[in-house]
Amino acid sequence: MTVADGELETAAEMSAAVHEGEVSPSDLVERSVRRAEAWQATTNAFCSLWGDEAVDVAGSVAPGGARPSGLPIAVKDLYDVAGRETTGCCRLYAGRVAERDAPTIGRVRAAGLVMIGKTNQHELALGGTNLYSSCGRTGNPWDPGRMTGGSSGGSAAAVAAGVVPWALGSDTGGSIRIPASFCGTFGLKPTTGRIPIDGLLPLAPTMDTPGPIAATAGDLAALYRILARTPEPAGSRSGPYRLALVGGYYRDHVHPDVVRVVEQVAATFEALGLVTEEVEGDGIDDARATWRRVCYPEFVDAHPALAGRWDGVLDPAIRSAVQEGAARSPQERADAAVRRAEIERWFARRLEDADALLVPTTGYPAPLVDQREFDLGDAGRIDLDRVGPGWFTCPVNLANLPAVSLPAGSSEGMPVGVSLVGRPGDEEVLLALARSWEEASGYRARRG
Repeated sequence: MTVADGELETAAEMSAAVHEGEVSPSDLVERSVRRAEAWQATTNAFCSLWGDEAVDVAGSVAPGGARPSGLPIAVKDLYDVAGRETTGCCRLYAGRVAERDAPTIGRVRAAGLVMIGKTNQHELALGGTNLYSSCGRTGNPWDPGRMTGGSSGGSAAAVAAGVVPWALGSDTGGSIRIPASFCGTFGLKPTTGRIPIDGLLPLAPTMDTPGPIAATAGDLAALYRILARTPEPAGSRSGPYRLALVGGYYRDHVHPDVVRVVEQVAATFEALGLVTEEVEGDGIDDARATWRRVCYPEFVDAHPALAGRWDGVLDPAIRSAVQEGAARSPQERADAAVRRAEIERWFARRLEDADALLVPTTGYPAPLVDQREFDLGDAGRIDLDRVGPGWFTCPVNLANLPAVSLPAGSSEGMPVGVSLVGRPGDEEVLLALARSWEEASGYRARRG
């Protein structure tokens, strides 16, 4: 049968229809492939598309099987998929064919999901814009002349365009949450170490975190549980959750529209009976610099082939990162680790009396692809090279915490996200809060 647009758009709806025999996996995967092809000229979301093969795989899925078997999914080009190239969208790694699946891909296969292709990303995941890629930049489905954010920009664009209900990304400094914010999707950065990073091209192994991007909170939770191999929790918590609205660092460099959206989210939670309290947020102004001092040396260690091979990369920032990382002395690395631990304790103190922190995901909506400054109104103009898209996301990676970005509002006609940051291992708390917000706000996923 032909699946009409507007029908069976969420993974939950698709799963139920497949299970009841109302639609076949092949029907869903064929529609997904058609949409990918139709959107590709606009978004360039995919670096490789496996249309015919994906449909063949879908055809082998037994009808009426376990849920969510047979549903389409897209995979970021950092993940090893047996027999496929894993390049991180870098020319240096062209022809690097994976011999085996990454464990996360094994879990995707075990759940019966059908991969339709690899998604475009910022080169080697070292960037929050997706402007640099051996496959060309990605275009935001809401406005192709604007950034998708990165580095999981192709995955977020594919979800936002309705090509797939969910996709795999990775997050080392915000690479799931930034494109989720700019493209208007849900995105979860799990607790560092919760999901294995084996079989992923590394950026900074002590911060690298695989995770899901999805169009709905329910689908986000379902994909997270597949990746983490954890069941849906039984029952619900008694007593109200407590949220902390963080000031200081998380109020500087923020567009007034984003401030408004954060306040709207807080009001929605308050109407549900949650307790919100403002907390002081000064003391981590050096978070971005600290993240670089941790990330860049690890990146150098993880990619020794980059040394002197500038002909193999596109992003000029990568050369700078390699040079900066290689120049760090053992003492400087140790000092960065000490500061990282201090930032981790900074978050822990603010989570002592709160179940989650409520903060902007990004301080502004998706910039134009050639934009170098952003006017934040009363907050002044900022240099996007200095206050980049990862300004508010990277501190969470230093602290190893889980965080979920909600597609909570808009500015300049573009989506903006708001994040909930939780304690280590509290993914289910964040997912429950995301679902509560989605239901209470009346949010419905819209295509770009």
